[in-house]
Amino acid sequence: LSLILMKIIFSFLLSLFFTVLIFAQGGNVKRNILYVGNSYTYVNNLPDLVYQLGLASGDSLFYDSSTPGGYTFQLHSTDANTISKINSQNWDYVILQAQSQEPSLDPNTVNTNTLPYALRLDSFINANNSCTRTVFFETWGRKYGDAQNCGMYPPVCTFPGMQQRLKESYKIFADTCDGIISPVGEAYKLSRQLDSTINLYQRDFSHPSLEGSYLAACVFYQIFTHKNVLGNTFWG
Repeated sequence: LSLILMKIIFSFLLSLFFTVLIFAQGGNVKRNILYVGNSYTYVNNLPDLVYQLGLASGDSLFYDSSTPGGYTFQLHSTDANTISKINSQNWDYVILQAQSQEPSLDPNTVNTNTLPYALRLDSFINANNSCTRTVFFETWGRKYGDAQNCGMYPPVCTFPGMQQRLKESYKIFADTCDGIISPVGEAYKLSRQLDSTINLYQRDFSHPSLEGSYLAACVFYQIFTHKNVLGNTFWG
């Protein structure tokens, strides 16, 4: 991975808005993390990339996951395996990642078809352990927008439009559930602005390349540890 990408990551992480504790964490960190999502999480084994970043800095970021391909919040909210994993131990963080297109649709559709199931999953998490923090994995707009839904909802026809809708929806999810946003989509946006030659996508222009997953892992690593990722010796 290029040094340019690390500079992009560092620039983005310096601007994170979700905590006043950035760079304040000292010593080694131990966290138990559950990832609930789909292929955007399991491609390139994102949880293990985060784990390896932790190992390189002496941190223990243990994880489990429930990530069937194409799963929505609604499917997870009735999935016995997902619910069992949520209830399996006292997690420090549970990551919720929606199907990639759903949160980018029009607000009425999102409020009807996605938000209620984010709330339901969050209620399961809180019922298991009220100290667990729910983290919403803000994914990224597709490289050239969402051609499938473009005709029905023009804002998603381009990357900037789709990314803006994802940002807005995930903020609603987090605000409604008193959760945290992992703004990976905003990191993608910054990367594209600073150096468009870095390819964050696979050939489908949707799923992440290794570089894209590594960028996501760096954002998560900082959320979990409040440590500066610059200088970390794990490069994916």
